[in-house]
Amino acid sequence: MNKTAVFIFEGKGFKGIEGQFADRVSRQLLQEGNGRILDVYEIKKNKRLKLKDLYKYKNHDIFVFIYGSLYISREGIKNLSAIVRKQRDFSVIVPVSNESRVSLQRHAPSFIYQTLSVFKWAMSEVYAQFKDKIIQAEETDDFCFAFKNRILDGLPDDCLLIDLPRILKESGLRFGIAKGVYVHRYGDCYESRRDDLLVHVPSSARSVLDIGCANGLFGEMLKKRQTCSVTGVDFDTELLDTAKGRLDKVINGDIEEIVGKGILGKYDCIICGDVLEHLKNPWKLVKGLKTHLKKGGLFIASTPNVANWAVIHEIIKGRWDYVPFSILSGTHIRFFTRQTLIELFEDSGYKVKKTLLQHFEMPDKGKELVTMAKKIFPEVNEEELKASEIIIIAE
Repeated sequence: MNKTAVFIFEGKGFKGIEGQFADRVSRQLLQEGNGRILDVYEIKKNKRLKLKDLYKYKNHDIFVFIYGSLYISREGIKNLSAIVRKQRDFSVIVPVSNESRVSLQRHAPSFIYQTLSVFKWAMSEVYAQFKDKIIQAEETDDFCFAFKNRILDGLPDDCLLIDLPRILKESGLRFGIAKGVYVHRYGDCYESRRDDLLVHVPSSARSVLDIGCANGLFGEMLKKRQTCSVTGVDFDTELLDTAKGRLDKVINGDIEEIVGKGILGKYDCIICGDVLEHLKNPWKLVKGLKTHLKKGGLFIASTPNVANWAVIHEIIKGRWDYVPFSILSGTHIRFFTRQTLIELFEDSGYKVKKTLLQHFEMPDKGKELVTMAKKIFPEVNEEELKASEIIIIAE
């Protein structure tokens, strides 16, 4: 019987609720669809399973090993398994991904995906482009690989499954890359230059407050560009350990609790990059920060655009799936459109100088949705539907 066993080994993932949603998304993608063509087994870090522990799964002809957090659909597993079954030249097959240390294994779809539906379209696009194409690889990344169960015959029973990628490579087996099977992986989401915000910081700014500074890369880049002092605020002590070596001053804590306690100074520029959507009361915070902005200073903020076409598409389908580090991130508790973001700042006493909309390449289905929306509602702003992110600059 053609049946696949998928083993997901717990790895380093996101902390807190983002980690919970990442796991949920992974499970949801693998559970969607009909038939019992695959079984999924989750292996916790503290389980030191050995090769002999796989014997009870020998009724599955294909094994797929996944290490750490990644997204692949049931259809993706089905395609990967079918490729392995047909292969005679390669013993182990690995997929491509947006994040890989191996260049031959690195590939990205032609458009950005913010929701699960659009991610599935991205996977379908990659498969339509490459189908079952396999290329030989002298080196592979080990985040996901598939093989026929019989290749384990002859390997030592006591070898740890966590070491299996290394053991298979040392056995001289040929590895191939399935160019048509795409999986999503997260890179370092906290190591962001934010050039889109950096470009708007005045060159004359000598004192800058970076709220949600993470590991301080933005401030470090700013300090390399111009002479200034950067103060970073974040609640994540682990990230701040890195930020301390990059910024002039770091403050550990919740910005909503810090404002009004005499901890902050006055600044030529306040940066709030993708923070407002995480706050309980962003209206109160933005108003409270006005006393910390010097006369003529700028407040530069960014936030996801909840009026994005992909979110609207999900709502029409009756879905609102939280996906880490997307418009619908699990840690987002406030949502804005361009107009409601403008009103947030104007109601807090600021003069809005400019708003900008960021949008990326869209799939054909997304373009069709925007065109249809314009026909039904002529007053709809097409650029706002396309935008994933909103930047606002106020004084």
